[in-house]
Amino acid sequence: MKRLACALLAAALAAFAQPPGAEKLNAAIHSDPLLRAAFEELSRARNLRALGEAIYYADVSFDDADSFAISATLGSAFAPQHARLRPIRAAVRIGAPQFDNTNSIFSDYFSGTRLDSDTLPLDNDVLALRNAFWLSFDRAYKTASEALGRKAAAVRGVTASDPLPDFWDAPPRILIEEPRRARIDEAGWTRRVKTLSALFAAYPDITASSVAFEASQGTLYFVNTRGSAVRTPDRIGILRVRASRQAPDGMPLYDGASLQSLDPARMPSGAELEKTVQDVASNLSDLGRAPAGQAYVGPVLFSGTAAAQVFAEVLGTHLAASRRPVSDPNRAVPFPISEFDGRIGSRVLPEWIDVVDDPTLQQIGGAPLLGYYPADLEGIFPARLNLVEKGVLKALLTTRQPVRGMSGPNGRARLPGAFGLKIARPSNLFIQASQTEPEAKLKQRLIDLIKTQGKPYGMLVRKMDFPSFTPLDELRRVSLRAARSGSAARPVSAPVLLYRVYPDGREELVRGLHFRGLSSRSFRDILAAGDRDYLFHYLDNGAPMALTGAASYIVGCSVSAPSVLFEDLELEPANEDLPRPPIVPPPSFPDSPHTPASPHTPASK
Repeated sequence: MKRLACALLAAALAAFAQPPGAEKLNAAIHSDPLLRAAFEELSRARNLRALGEAIYYADVSFDDADSFAISATLGSAFAPQHARLRPIRAAVRIGAPQFDNTNSIFSDYFSGTRLDSDTLPLDNDVLALRNAFWLSFDRAYKTASEALGRKAAAVRGVTASDPLPDFWDAPPRILIEEPRRARIDEAGWTRRVKTLSALFAAYPDITASSVAFEASQGTLYFVNTRGSAVRTPDRIGILRVRASRQAPDGMPLYDGASLQSLDPARMPSGAELEKTVQDVASNLSDLGRAPAGQAYVGPVLFSGTAAAQVFAEVLGTHLAASRRPVSDPNRAVPFPISEFDGRIGSRVLPEWIDVVDDPTLQQIGGAPLLGYYPADLEGIFPARLNLVEKGVLKALLTTRQPVRGMSGPNGRARLPGAFGLKIARPSNLFIQASQTEPEAKLKQRLIDLIKTQGKPYGMLVRKMDFPSFTPLDELRRVSLRAARSGSAARPVSAPVLLYRVYPDGREELVRGLHFRGLSSRSFRDILAAGDRDYLFHYLDNGAPMALTGAASYIVGCSVSAPSVLFEDLELEPANEDLPRPPIVPPPSFPDSPHTPASPHTPASK
């Protein structure tokens, strides 16, 4: 039996090209049952043509991960969660690169009975692993065959003036790294989240709050029929803080924050964790006392972190290339297309701003970056990419799906997507301004603008709700609100810390306003930028506003940007019926053994 297994493995390896690094890969295949089973079944799957169409490309990615999660509220912890995960994602393309089964609303639809489970066995038995890969490829092939027929029928009788192909090829690449896992102090983190969550007890007006820590450590695998192979560590530690309350008029108020590290054993210090919790609690306390904002049109200054957040959400999202999927004739498919589609060579920013995406950097100025990764989900090695030069759009973030204006994939396939495709996302995004002004002068320019325009005040944003910590129901309301207002731009997250700036320099916090019509086109009219860059880290999951908890697959991103002043933006109130605040007062917080001294009342002696 051992001789037969070795012969099968040798035949599987011979079926693939042998790019640089093949010797290390061959050694890994012999020692790693997961890689071995993947190669053997991919070798068999590549010869499938039982339903009439042969496979011209196939790949499979899978993870081998352990996770630990613990959450607490008001000093009390919930049950810890442990999970061992081995998700599998098989992809098959039939037809030809010019026209295949992907990029169609039918691409992921399978009408048959599913026999696969989307996961691999936890034991490293090669036969059991191969069985799971076999069933996954079998369903992927049947799905592809059905989708190709439906897609061909949908485009029959439709003539495209300049059709794009469906697939970009790329040279095979090999990256074999050793798995790395750190020891997680589960007992220590349980104590820490309990202590951190107890800080909210000093704020009785906050009706819901939680602090949660999650550590995920594993290995990411990728193998395709072109001979590419990737095995690389995939680790992250996340501390999430979220809280909510109601203003006296009933308006729901939300805030949250997260801290992340690509090494779960090297999370930020305890002092930084405590400050993060205190900031969220303090923000909500201040917002509860702030007046509701009124409709506004005029200059807006994004200061500090808020500038990096708005660049990440608006510019970063639209820099990811996308194409509308094929659907039945006369059937509208709601699918957000990048506002930069077809605009390569056009001015999208002031001529003194450049934008660079660089996933090869692990740190900058001693600060670790969250967007580093050695290979994307399609086995392509990314490199530094100049996206905007002197305000002119030069490139987009691409996957293996061809897009107009680009010549090939550039390794930005970072999230699993729909329609048989992957989703492009930025990594380490740097907004670089060659013309800058001191931060204090930016505020003075805002004041000068409102005086010139005869406005009673201007607007200053210090924090956006991105990634959004609002509930899913609130996201639905935001989408409906944008549709009712007639705005063509996709809705963006709301400002959390928004201030009226009066002519004398005085600032007043307001609440309840949302941007209307804020889009990538607004960025062409940036008036000025500050002389300091602010670094912001976040987790993207492909959901609108990167809604926290909306998807299971996440990737790290970092954005560096200066404060920026816009000449003319629009803010509007929600104008919705507000829920009534709680009728019964909260439990007696001062009696809680977890309650620290309140920042609003003197500590008892």
